[in-house]
Amino acid sequence: MRKFSRIIGIIMMCVVTLTLTAPTARCATWEFGTSGEGKNPFTPRGYLVDTEKGQHWLSSVYSNSGPVVRYTGVKNGIDYLDAKKSDGSNYTFYAMTDRNPWPDRTDWLAHGQKYLFAYKDGVRISNFNNYVQTPASRGDKVDPSGNGTCYVFKIEGFELEPGSLYEFGFLRGMQANNGITLVLAEDEEGNTTGYIQQDHAGLSQEEKSRYNSEKNKEYEFISSWHKKENGKGFTVNRVPMRFSVQTYADLEIWEKAAAKAETFLNSVTNEDLKQGKYKKSNIKQLRLLLEDLNEKAEDEVKLELQRSADRMMKTMRGELEAMLEIAQSEKPEPADISKLQKRLKEAEQLYQKAETNIGTDIGQYGRIEVENLYEEIQRAKEMDKFTPQNEINDEVAALEEAIMETRASMVQEAQMIFYDKVTGIYVVAPAKSLPDDAKLFVRRMGKETDDYKSIEKNLSKEESAAIFYRVQFYQGDKQIQPNKKVEVQMPIADEISQKSSTVYAVGENGGLIPMESAKANGTQIFKTQTLEAFVLAGSEATEEEKAQARSDKMKAVMAQKKDKDADNKNNQLKEDKKKKEKYKDPLDKMLKRSANNATFSNDVRRETNPIYLIFAAAILGATAVALGIRGLLSGREEAGALNWPAQMRRRDRKEKSA
Repeated sequence: MRKFSRIIGIIMMCVVTLTLTAPTARCATWEFGTSGEGKNPFTPRGYLVDTEKGQHWLSSVYSNSGPVVRYTGVKNGIDYLDAKKSDGSNYTFYAMTDRNPWPDRTDWLAHGQKYLFAYKDGVRISNFNNYVQTPASRGDKVDPSGNGTCYVFKIEGFELEPGSLYEFGFLRGMQANNGITLVLAEDEEGNTTGYIQQDHAGLSQEEKSRYNSEKNKEYEFISSWHKKENGKGFTVNRVPMRFSVQTYADLEIWEKAAAKAETFLNSVTNEDLKQGKYKKSNIKQLRLLLEDLNEKAEDEVKLELQRSADRMMKTMRGELEAMLEIAQSEKPEPADISKLQKRLKEAEQLYQKAETNIGTDIGQYGRIEVENLYEEIQRAKEMDKFTPQNEINDEVAALEEAIMETRASMVQEAQMIFYDKVTGIYVVAPAKSLPDDAKLFVRRMGKETDDYKSIEKNLSKEESAAIFYRVQFYQGDKQIQPNKKVEVQMPIADEISQKSSTVYAVGENGGLIPMESAKANGTQIFKTQTLEAFVLAGSEATEEEKAQARSDKMKAVMAQKKDKDADNKNNQLKEDKKKKEKYKDPLDKMLKRSANNATFSNDVRRETNPIYLIFAAAILGATAVALGIRGLLSGREEAGALNWPAQMRRRDRKEKSA
């Protein structure tokens, strides 16, 4: 019995020993932070799309183009696409990873599997992987990182629908050719140790089970990780990794309604309005409404998902159709235009007188006021008896004000003209509005300066071109301001469209305050009593506008030269006439020859007072007379001395004869 018990005990010990020493199939784990042969990490990089304007990453919160993918939390990439290319074809997409995601070995976990997914408006696209081409290929030609180490799955034939949000991503079952998967490995205590990596030893049943339970779950990017204090595993932080793009909504509902209104507006002629066929204010309102709604469709509706866009377009269509019906049916009531005609005649007479007498000399009119008068005349001419009465009344008041301002602009006192050669800016100021030694300083602030950046954010989206000037007066080292309004003439730069140019005064924090101004000969003209910072802004000029601006400037320069030459010729004729009429008095000629011109530090030429020259000439004359008398006496004495021997001989002959 004892012998039997001993045998049983030995058998049990052998079983236990065999159990403990039997080999267990267990995969290798890729541990965070390790690398080397077959140990390089495996990370999905993102989704790319080929567009007609180049290749772009789809929108995400990742930086995809560096050596490694990084989570930034800031959206970047392309946000919107048309549902089709301009030729009606579909886009080509690429799913990119850092290593080959298509294992060669047939017995490996993910062999022949596509672990990619896509959603449309939040609903999983079940057949998405049908568009994914296999095997994965090297992505050297489509690798924005420039590393040339990426692989891509090419996705072709995938059709986008208008007004839809598409989201793309990766599943955890994806496996690299080096065996690394996107499923996190855990130890017996549930601590994360890295990613499951399959090798030649195969997988344990536990790891197979874990992989199979995780493989169809969405992959989440590990944004950070660190070793636990007890040394058992890692703490990891994971964030969703999706790449999205939205297609622009189909605007067909709106475009049909807008086309109908546009066709009607194009059919309305000026003759129709003059004959009272349609109410001018209704036509104007319909046109403005159409412009506003077209802008809304492009800037807002187009960016909505299709269902929301359809609702918005139906509302807009109803609003437009109601206004269209009013514009087509209502007839205008004749207005009283007698006052308008009277003021228009007065304004035209004043303009004919003032337009040829613009300048800074006494008795001339201000350019800005004359230009304003012209604009009001043109507006008044467009009105007729079918213009709404309130608009007629407003224009009468505007004409009266323009007439009054033009008359008041006549120069009553001498003007000071300041000019900055670099910017071409003129400032015309009343003579006593600034000290005699005032100096004009103009600086153009570059786009890189804080000054320019402060105003740039306050420009409208149409104002794509702008110039920032600081215009200041100084007396010595002290900044001063004029005590009366001055006129600033600011050339409109070639890059700014003259049709849209506007001038602003710069307020606090770069705020822009519109200035009342006029345009003439490529110049923006305005009046102000406070000189500091101004911005000339407008839409960017077309090449045609730039060429026209250069041509106009050349014509203005030639005209100015012609006027200058004519003035010089007239002045020369006047001088010649004066010379012919003037008596050629010798003393006057001598005085002129002796005239002295002195140049002072303030660059003003002054002639010496003639009375001093006359006095000097008198002294010279008296001296000359005195010298002449003395010379005459000396001459007589010398003559007497020369005749003395002859005189003596005559006296001797007389004595002998006696």
